[in-house]
Amino acid sequence: MNVSDFFQLLEQTLEEGKAMVSYRLPGKESVQLLSQTRSGSFRIKDFAESGFVFAPFKNNENPLFIPENDCEKTVLAFFENDNYQLYTIAEPSENIDQEAKSAHINLVEQGIEAIQKTELKKVVLSRKELQKASISASEIFQNLLSLYPNAFVYIWSHPETGVWIGATPETLLKTERTKFSTMALAGTRKLQNFPEDDWTQKEIVEQQIVTDSIVFKLKELGHTDETLKVSETYTSEAGSLLHLRTDISGTVKNNTTEIGAIIKALHPTPAICGLPTKAAYKFINDHENYDREFYTGYLGLLNMTTEIKRSSRTRNQENQAYSSIRKDSSIFVNLRCLKFKDGEVEIYVGGGITKDSDPTSEWEETVNKTRTIKAAL
Repeated sequence: MNVSDFFQLLEQTLEEGKAMVSYRLPGKESVQLLSQTRSGSFRIKDFAESGFVFAPFKNNENPLFIPENDCEKTVLAFFENDNYQLYTIAEPSENIDQEAKSAHINLVEQGIEAIQKTELKKVVLSRKELQKASISASEIFQNLLSLYPNAFVYIWSHPETGVWIGATPETLLKTERTKFSTMALAGTRKLQNFPEDDWTQKEIVEQQIVTDSIVFKLKELGHTDETLKVSETYTSEAGSLLHLRTDISGTVKNNTTEIGAIIKALHPTPAICGLPTKAAYKFINDHENYDREFYTGYLGLLNMTTEIKRSSRTRNQENQAYSSIRKDSSIFVNLRCLKFKDGEVEIYVGGGITKDSDPTSEWEETVNKTRTIKAAL
């Protein structure tokens, strides 16, 4: 199927209002389209299910998912958007919404005060920004595919949620056979003219908080220093932004049972909520004054069938057949995303607050992060 036919089918599926998702995995060339064939909503019960999961920030109900066995699959083998033109997003100017700026700075100041006076060590505070969209949801998705080849890029539509689109750099959980991996991602700088050794103490501490928390939660599930591998922290590029990143990996002992346990233990991570988790979660609910919905939730492939193509030179045909199919998961944190409705978009953005945060700088960080999405509008 060519690019034109694929996106014509995607737009038709969107118009029909079916539960559907189209996505491309980081660094891959193919784009997948899954369209639910049965009416109604499906929800995760024990994470042994196979399908595409879409979960909100709040853990008050079981996540939605599109079952692998109840959907029509279409694959675009190679995506290239010949019509796309990259427009430069102007630096923030006097057009900034001063009321929104004051509100976010005030929110950050409240967060810093709570960190100074309570057990809170870090809290992630966010906002949403409303903007007109002059192009369709499908076109925004295509533009994100062009802009961010190393992100997980998706468009999701469901009768219960509406249309969400995003390009996220953060993996919550990835499994291959018996191995799993996750990451600690924190700190944000603009890519342009940034020397790698110029991270501030605030950003380094914030990153370490996230790493330590993830490792602690994995150890509570029975993993040890001997079974976990924790990389050195390094600078990772995500579109026009840079982050501090640490990779963490280990072995899955009991496949689908432990996959669910790991997801429940990790979400919400300190990178999108804070630490201690319960205190940060309560502060967010009490002070943000809006519903994040699916922003900073998680989404992706849960126990999905992966076909492994063995070399045609393999002589042992029995082994070749045995090894060709497996169930893998690729779950991502829903960052750099928007909600699309009637020609308008709600852009969601936030940042981690610690005792060393500067409220004005935190506002500027959210402005920089909106540029990831605005570049596709």
